[in-house]
Amino acid sequence: MKLGFWTLYDVDWSNEEIARRAAALGYQGVDLRVTAPGRQTGIGENLSLDSSDADVEQTRQAFARTGVEISSLNCYNSSPAAGDAAAYDAFEDEIRRHAELARRVGTRRIRFQISAGPPPGAEWEDYLVDIWRSVGRVLDETPGINAVVENHPDRANAGQLLATAEKMQDQRIGIEFSPDHVVVMQENVLELVERYGPWIHHVCWADRKLVQEDLARFDGRYYYIRYESCWIGDGAIPARDLLAALERVGFDDYVSLKWEKSSRFGHHLASSESALEHFATYMRGLGVGGAAARVR
Repeated sequence: MKLGFWTLYDVDWSNEEIARRAAALGYQGVDLRVTAPGRQTGIGENLSLDSSDADVEQTRQAFARTGVEISSLNCYNSSPAAGDAAAYDAFEDEIRRHAELARRVGTRRIRFQISAGPPPGAEWEDYLVDIWRSVGRVLDETPGINAVVENHPDRANAGQLLATAEKMQDQRIGIEFSPDHVVVMQENVLELVERYGPWIHHVCWADRKLVQEDLARFDGRYYYIRYESCWIGDGAIPARDLLAALERVGFDDYVSLKWEKSSRFGHHLASSESALEHFATYMRGLGVGGAAARVR
């Protein structure tokens, strides 16, 4: 397995600085964030669909010089809000533009997102099949690019996405498995890996801790259980067992740190710089990643 990280929201590093720091800490890849269409690029966002050829080439060369791979582009696309052909055409156009950006910057993978639930009248199963078909059509037009989609609260859970991947049997489309989201969505992380291992193509790693304060508070109808983001290794993710399960099913791709401390959320978390150093040491202790890359 290879060691990577998503770019960070609380350090204003250039793409060149990200590549240098990744190499110095022994990371083998970095997942760059692409600014959502229509927004100005902010801290922690590395490229946009409007990035100039010069900016894209400068980024590509910076990573090539340090021997660090651009392991994916994290894309913040919209999802079809209606079930008609026009909505899916717009979705495919957005995915296509991200795939073309990936080819320009030199990565083979895009992470697309499902940003909302099914359109009115549609069921999740049918909606996900339509999403897969749309992304597949884009990949037909952009040979060499593959795609992953992350399981996420308020959207499709891991079981839904993995079952769809297995049903569709398109080897170019897999899941970016987010074990912290599996925990908060009350799924079984180890059972999912054992059942659907071949369809996990990327892992993004954060940790979640059960909040003991007011645990199982009862309001007359519901019991409340809460989780909070925490230091890697301090939470509910069964790291050693999870990595062993991934190894058993033949997973050999990226395990990427997802440290989301920003102006919007995660204010209680330690700095991204300290988390980046800790994750590299922690994961190498569990057998993920190799010797530090050398800056050239």
